[in-house]
Amino acid sequence: MSMYQLWKQGALNFGETLVVNYKKLGLDEKSYTFLILFARLIKEKPTCWSLAEIAQLMTLDVHGCSQIFMTLIHDGFLFVESKEDKEGRRSEQYSLSPLFLKIDALLKKEATLNRAIEMEDLSAKIEDIFGVLSPKDIELVGYWMNDDGFDASLIEIALGEMQMHDIRSLKYVDKILLDWKRKNIYTVEEAKRSLIDFRRMRSGNKALTTQETTKNPDAYYNWIEKVKQELK
Repeated sequence: MSMYQLWKQGALNFGETLVVNYKKLGLDEKSYTFLILFARLIKEKPTCWSLAEIAQLMTLDVHGCSQIFMTLIHDGFLFVESKEDKEGRRSEQYSLSPLFLKIDALLKKEATLNRAIEMEDLSAKIEDIFGVLSPKDIELVGYWMNDDGFDASLIEIALGEMQMHDIRSLKYVDKILLDWKRKNIYTVEEAKRSLIDFRRMRSGNKALTTQETTKNPDAYYNWIEKVKQELK
């Protein structure tokens, strides 16, 4: 579901979304205020609003609001469509969908950039452990982040687990992440809790009940030793 549809259904706070993005979109404070008031009006009464109603709530007159309005349409932030009913009466309908498309594109661009920076920093940390990474290793790290959707912080936890067991292999990290993916673990808190539970199970913690081990048949599976054998 698009951001525009979420807003129309009341599931997205327009003010909060716009306030952190309007400057990045090249808008000023007057345009921001106008859009907030405009969004409220067209949602409450799509065909019965007027620029005078917006002007009453701003420090601009109707002419000033009209200039902002026309600029927003010209710059592709608003969409206006003329419609004609069965009786031949014409009306204009306005939409914020172009604005939401711009915000969505901006957020995706930022996410891609942040992901690239995260991957670059993570690769540098991995190279501190293994030395220069091969193209295959770089591809594997990219797969963890882009395909599996793991944040760099989670991968760093898996790397720390690898070092704690005196293992130097990205295959081991890959097995940890594969296990987390299988268990739908995607937060730092969940990953840490999973490792704590795993260590307790390995040490034969008797606090685990028969029911718990039945729910988790891998509870006493000697994973680390198996991985070490596979890596030889």
